[in-house]
Amino acid sequence: MGISEEEATRIFTRFFRTRAARQSAIPGVGLGLSITQSIVERHGGDISCVSTPGSGTTFTMTLPAEEAPTQLEQ
Repeated sequence: MGISEEEATRIFTRFFRTRAARQSAIPGVGLGLSITQSIVERHGGDISCVSTPGSGTTFTMTLPAEEAPTQLEQ
């Protein structure tokens, strides 16, 4: 459904729920994205949100990759 720019800046705040989620009676307490952000950041990563009202929302998560081993273990 997409969210406003103002709501997108608050989307990772604990207990925040968008107006549309509250009005549509979508279940939840507003902790999922806050918990996800905490886990991602503790692993050295980042999570972001880009949204267009009426079109949808895209969440992007990046995590650091470990270096590939120089030789295959046998």
